[in-house]
Amino acid sequence: MTNTNGIAEDVQATVQNTTDRASDKLRQVGDKASETFHKASDKVNEAVTNGFKTARQFAQTAQKYVEDSGIGDVDVREVVQREPWVSLGVAFALGYVAAQITRRMS
Repeated sequence: MTNTNGIAEDVQATVQNTTDRASDKLRQVGDKASETFHKASDKVNEAVTNGFKTARQFAQTAQKYVEDSGIGDVDVREVVQREPWVSLGVAFALGYVAAQITRRMS
């Protein structure tokens, strides 16, 4: 019987060692997955932050240009009524530029 007990203890020790190794491997895989997720999340946050900074700089530059050039004093209704085709062309050009900026930020 002693021999049977020794075999059972050996099997139990082997199972315990195998379980411990499997647990360690799973923990390592989980840690690597978590690290990868955090890195990806950081990159996305950085890209979004840079996009907002660029948009804010563009808006500030456009605002400064409008203030410096005197365009802000123009009565837009009057211009549209006088030159509707020019107004449509300008609206198209501004939309195109905005779409290009948006596409490049993505």
